[in-house]
Amino acid sequence: MARAQSHEDRTERYAAGGAEAARDERAIQATIDKTDKIARQDEKAPQTGARKYPVPPLPEQHQAKPGSEAKLDPQPMFDAPYYKGSEKLKGKVAIVTGGDSGIGRSVAVLFAREGADVAILYLDEHSDAKVTQAAVEKEGRKCITIAGDVAEAAFVVTPWKK
Repeated sequence: MARAQSHEDRTERYAAGGAEAARDERAIQATIDKTDKIARQDEKAPQTGARKYPVPPLPEQHQAKPGSEAKLDPQPMFDAPYYKGSEKLKGKVAIVTGGDSGIGRSVAVLFAREGADVAILYLDEHSDAKVTQAAVEKEGRKCITIAGDVAEAAFVVTPWKK
């Protein structure tokens, strides 16, 4: 019984570490925002695929780091609907850090399409991680989500069981 509690305590501590790292990243982003003076350019999105892409100007949607992808409109495209996997990763397991959103979400979904089960490590964007988990499972693969800060060595070397 004590061993299970110890594992739960570590899990909670690592999730708290992920939340702390998220706060630190938000502070860094606040500093960047004060100096960021990038000029906006009017440009058109290339229409190179079978589906339509959003065309600028897109609505301004600045978020503190790490942001929540669920709050974006339009929603980012991550599913690559016209890509057919070839089972190159069948029977493998992939660990994707930052897999809750952005490029990490795309990688997680496409690894699943190639046949891999996926473990997603992320800071504290739980709702985003659940969306990625659902997308991976929609590909017919298993997916677990683990909150924590991969910059913390103790988190990285912890054996995870689920």
